[in-house]
Amino acid sequence: MALVTAPERHFSPGRFGLAELIDFEVQLASDRDRPLEELIARDRAIALRWQDEPKSAPELVFRWLASVQQEGAAPTLGERIARAHALANWAVFASFALLGAAVALAVLQFTGDHPINVLVVLGVFVFLQWINLAGTIVAFAWSRFSPGFLGHFPLSAFIRRLIVRLVGAEDAGRFLARRSLYAGVERWILFRALQVGAVAFNVGAIATFVAAVSFTDLAFAWSTTLQIGAEGLQRFCESLSAPWRGWLPDAVPTLDLVHATQYYRLDAAYVNAPPGARVQDAAIAGGWWPFLLMCLLVYGLLPRLLLVLWSLVGLRRALSGLPFDTPAEAEVIARLTHPRVRRVHEDDPGNTAPLGEGHQPLGRPQQLDSDRPVIAVLWREADISPEAFSARLRERFGVVVEAPIASAGGHDHSEDEALLRRLEGSEQPVMLLAEPWNAPDRAFERFVRTLRADGPPTRKIYVLLTADGDEEQRDVWAGYLAELADPYIAFGAL
Repeated sequence: MALVTAPERHFSPGRFGLAELIDFEVQLASDRDRPLEELIARDRAIALRWQDEPKSAPELVFRWLASVQQEGAAPTLGERIARAHALANWAVFASFALLGAAVALAVLQFTGDHPINVLVVLGVFVFLQWINLAGTIVAFAWSRFSPGFLGHFPLSAFIRRLIVRLVGAEDAGRFLARRSLYAGVERWILFRALQVGAVAFNVGAIATFVAAVSFTDLAFAWSTTLQIGAEGLQRFCESLSAPWRGWLPDAVPTLDLVHATQYYRLDAAYVNAPPGARVQDAAIAGGWWPFLLMCLLVYGLLPRLLLVLWSLVGLRRALSGLPFDTPAEAEVIARLTHPRVRRVHEDDPGNTAPLGEGHQPLGRPQQLDSDRPVIAVLWREADISPEAFSARLRERFGVVVEAPIASAGGHDHSEDEALLRRLEGSEQPVMLLAEPWNAPDRAFERFVRTLRADGPPTRKIYVLLTADGDEEQRDVWAGYLAELADPYIAFGAL
């Protein structure tokens, strides 16, 4: 019976979280500097230790990460960041709780000169929170259709600076480029942090309110310059009390209470109080507190608690739905599942090309799903026959090429437009062949960006070079493609 390591025994795909996600990216970055033969030997040994045979790509990645990290006793970078994130959440909670308490103290300030205006309490802790809640939900929904929207927030800028500080300037570009893969996870993390702060604000306000009611003699009243009578205000308060009036009638303001606590600041007196008296019954002045407390609980705290739960479910789904289908993950899966992974070109510049600081080395092209035909493109009439090109792609990647083979980058711009129209609405991978000496330029960059903008963001684009040319020319291609910062582009030799 094969031995199972401790991390593998505790492996659970459902527990893949922020720490594992960061450790996965760190491991990919670390493997970039290792010889391919060393990676093959390590990962094949890992795969042979597994008693079962994982089927899905996410499960393979999860198991692989747990096995690679089995020898480390110290906390990983992902674990340290996850702990720091948890501490940051507690700091956010404490800060917003103090803010909520401070606002409650300001609103509930009662010196005996004037009672506390019930409408001010409702305005601050109910209506303003409704506006804030609506704005939060709208911004979150908008970020789903505009991924760069959250980048304008100060918290996103802080995250970018944190990434540069943690991984260094050289690897920061790679992490920020692959960060686009985890846009859904980041959205839910930011959304959860906002809701944790809102929950803390309400907890601080409610605790302060309860303490003030318990240890001081608060007096409430209502006054407004609007033409609102006691009957209208009572009906409005009764509507707000709809969620609890059936089982907590004491927290529903009565018409007598509303009549008795109407207040004129000009006269500094209750409207219906007897001459020389502040109010008909001193106990009535504090009778608003059950209603106000229930408003804080139901309209302030409860919606935010529900949104926290929703964010936790959304974050778990975003983590479990990660695609793991870029060339970087495909390379790991190939090493785990193929008996032998060999270099097609021993001097593949995709592994060794010196790149500019902060840019991502490109992944190597891997086998594709043979059930889906691919679109083959000759960039500026690369010197190869269509038949030889199709046969080489079938041999190299196990794919079927959809006829006809397209051309792009030439003087006839209609060919480019026809190709882009052909790709509209499809997710077909694109295999683009170019000559090494024909260095990429703005036209090539514009073509690739248009190809990405007009199609799904997960479409694989393999940029392949013919066998002629020298290493310096291939380095130019590798560096230029890396600067596109597209995790679904792979680069290699045909």
